[in-house]
Amino acid sequence: MKQIKYFNTRIIRDNEVFLLAEDVAAALGYSDVKLFLSKHNDIINTTNAILPALVKENDFNSILLSNKDVLQHIGHIEITKVDTLRSHTEAIKSFYPLKYMLEGKVLEYRAADAGYKSVSEYLDKVELPKDYSEEKRKFVSRKDILHSLKEHRRKINELIDYEVLQQNGLAVQHYIHIKEGIPYEESFIVGKGIFFSLYDSDYAFDMLKVISGDLIIPTFDGYEEFKDTNYGHDLDMRDYSEYSTLENILHIISHKKVEDVGIDLLCCESAGISFYISQSEVIKLLNPNMYREIILIDGMADFDYNQYITETE
Repeated sequence: MKQIKYFNTRIIRDNEVFLLAEDVAAALGYSDVKLFLSKHNDIINTTNAILPALVKENDFNSILLSNKDVLQHIGHIEITKVDTLRSHTEAIKSFYPLKYMLEGKVLEYRAADAGYKSVSEYLDKVELPKDYSEEKRKFVSRKDILHSLKEHRRKINELIDYEVLQQNGLAVQHYIHIKEGIPYEESFIVGKGIFFSLYDSDYAFDMLKVISGDLIIPTFDGYEEFKDTNYGHDLDMRDYSEYSTLENILHIISHKKVEDVGIDLLCCESAGISFYISQSEVIKLLNPNMYREIILIDGMADFDYNQYITETE
């Protein structure tokens, strides 16, 4: 699969990432930049007179994900996560009033002992630089953004036995959701009448079985025992393994009872079906033009990761 070169120029403004419109036009195969600008006028940003025409990285990815032929030609999407030490240190400073409420007497003693006339001066001169230094250390040593993805795949391999799944006519499906530049993977056991999330170690998935179409999984009962629990099967007998994960989710939210469980989460607990999904992801599925900062990918995908840390002084 042919891949274009990574974009050499990125503009970061208010933590949003922009690409040069001329680079985007070239990547999408336009020989004439003006033609690209006229065809995609709705995503062109020209509000800054100093800068050339720009395109948000999220909008570039939306174009790719809406056109399989273009995506196959380019071979990858571009995701840039911006994280700043400033935002972390400002968050620390915002907690100082609460810190004074809880530790006022202690801070007053420390300030006086260090020769400062006020707690405020002590915090600015001593505590804040110390907290900044510690936050900087954690910031530059933070695990890479693919850590959660690697951990999920390791956990899934520990939870299931592929031979047991095959013996029971089941398979595993995945989809990836990317938000704020970080990919997360969701996995499901699928089969005839079965679409069940793989997310909880309270289930002994490696000992499951299917009896008369019903999904039976040994489940932790809260008293240090796993007991066979019948989760039934979808009476429609849809073979979920014959469709993609996102197609299955769209089918379920359109035909089954889905409950709002709060904190941007929707849940479907029905015969043979069990999964949670972000409400914003559902909206994204129903209207791909919404929440362009969220990217949904069917199946599994490979990721290349590069980290660049600018000077903090």
